[in-house]
Amino acid sequence: MEWYRAFDPRDSRVLVVAEIGINHLGSEEYALRLIDEAVKCGADAVKFQIYRTTEFYHPDSPVREIFAKYELSYEAFGRLRQYAEKKGVLFFATPLDFSSLRWMISEKIPVIKVASADITFEPFLREIGNYVRREKAYAILSTGFVGLSEIQKAVRFFPKERLGLLYCVSRYPSEAGDMDLAFIKTLAKRFHTTVGFSDHSLETVFSVAAVALGARIIERHFTDNAKLQEADHPVSLDPERFGKMVAEIRQLEVAIGCGKKKITDFEQKIRPLSMRGLYAARDIHSGEMITGSDVLCARPGEGITLQKYDTYVGKRARKDYRAYEKL
Repeated sequence: MEWYRAFDPRDSRVLVVAEIGINHLGSEEYALRLIDEAVKCGADAVKFQIYRTTEFYHPDSPVREIFAKYELSYEAFGRLRQYAEKKGVLFFATPLDFSSLRWMISEKIPVIKVASADITFEPFLREIGNYVRREKAYAILSTGFVGLSEIQKAVRFFPKERLGLLYCVSRYPSEAGDMDLAFIKTLAKRFHTTVGFSDHSLETVFSVAAVALGARIIERHFTDNAKLQEADHPVSLDPERFGKMVAEIRQLEVAIGCGKKKITDFEQKIRPLSMRGLYAARDIHSGEMITGSDVLCARPGEGITLQKYDTYVGKRARKDYRAYEKL
């Protein structure tokens, strides 16, 4: 896929992102396998989290040790990018500190994702926005935790034609009652930019529904084994469910169309058999008054206008009609 089509308002292609994040568990080899699985499932892009633990978690944080365990080197991410692009998918990432952001900028990664937790980190947003403008790159912002006023502040750093805003509920896993998918339409109307959905549920139906509501980017956590109890594996889609979601999204892309009512060749062919015609319900003699019970509105036909119906019903017959003869 030409992934940037998702940012073109004239296009209908949806960018489906397999969020590998830290599900590689600190193993470059495992990350490669996850890329392979994502490609098989039809993902358009793979996304990672790139960070230096010491630069984005306080030493006293209880989760700092976990992130440190899953940290990969920039060199490893460079190789993962080459591998993903060789496989025909977009590689991008969420940087979680300035060093990682600047590495991504130095490598000219074409898309930078901003986590919901960083949508109020304005020095970070400014540097990303400057890069997007300078290099004609793209930015995608998740919008968990915040309301419209804080989203409004964040979008000012980015050109709207190179920005994607993802509706997001920052609960893992999120449930139906947590969501308001109609907000996707609110985002599009308010900010006039590409919109999407970062779905943290365990279902596929919400992602597919989001596409029907205008989402052009769908991001889902991805695993090859949802039974693993590490990192984000328990809240990720396995290949079977991810592949099912992709197939449904591709069907929906075709079905959504462009808002014009079309009549298919099949409909044209069977229309005369399906519409109704006006027939005599009994033998009617010339001069008789025709009542509603004297006519049969039955298939096949070309349709019955009110004008045609009133030409016969309540009027005297101008000729003889045999039963079931077309009027």
